[in-house]
Amino acid sequence: MTKILAIISTHGNELLGPNVLSYMLNKRSELLEYVDFMVANPRAYSQNVRYVESDLNRSYGSDLDTYEAQRSKTIEDRIKLLQPELILDFHTTTAEQPDLLITANIEDKISRAFINASAIKDVLVVEPLNDITTVAPHFVAYEVPNSHLNDDLYERICTDIRKYLDGKVSDQEHTFYKMIGKILPEEVQADSGLENFVYSNTLGAIPSFLGEEAYRQDGTYAGFKLEKFMK
Repeated sequence: MTKILAIISTHGNELLGPNVLSYMLNKRSELLEYVDFMVANPRAYSQNVRYVESDLNRSYGSDLDTYEAQRSKTIEDRIKLLQPELILDFHTTTAEQPDLLITANIEDKISRAFINASAIKDVLVVEPLNDITTVAPHFVAYEVPNSHLNDDLYERICTDIRKYLDGKVSDQEHTFYKMIGKILPEEVQADSGLENFVYSNTLGAIPSFLGEEAYRQDGTYAGFKLEKFMK
């Protein structure tokens, strides 16, 4: 059984996944015995765009007739074939904020084991929304700012993977967040002092993903409201 299936380029213009693959090939090749990589959206990657016809991370289990919906079925079939112990997904954001791990089920023992092995401090728990979590029961994603992409980060990710494979736990204490709503563009305009992952009395929540270009282009929301919870 495949230990880890690494999904890269869900969004074609996000380079964390391809960069981790390149780093692993060149400097941590021993991990490739345990990690299979799959390019989720090859057309978007080749064109350096977020997606071609629909957001792949909103196309799972949908009735869309798009290239990305077809890819979601291919990825689901691959997961069923390989039956990986864990699925890792890799994303970047144009927002300036801390590096994150994202999962959909904090009670899942396998997902939690990876989180416990990771040196990433902040963990965001999300509700499935036609994304890969709908077909991946054991799932953790990395979400990091573009400005954080460097070899030090890739080495930390490889170390996370090695610790998980060895059943080890990181010394890092984790802080858990959950989404409680969207931040509307007018809310940002009303309070120009909002800062990602700094509690806002105006919002009554912790803002996140402010400055994400994809959300700005969408225009219906500017980011997400979070709250901490104990776990």
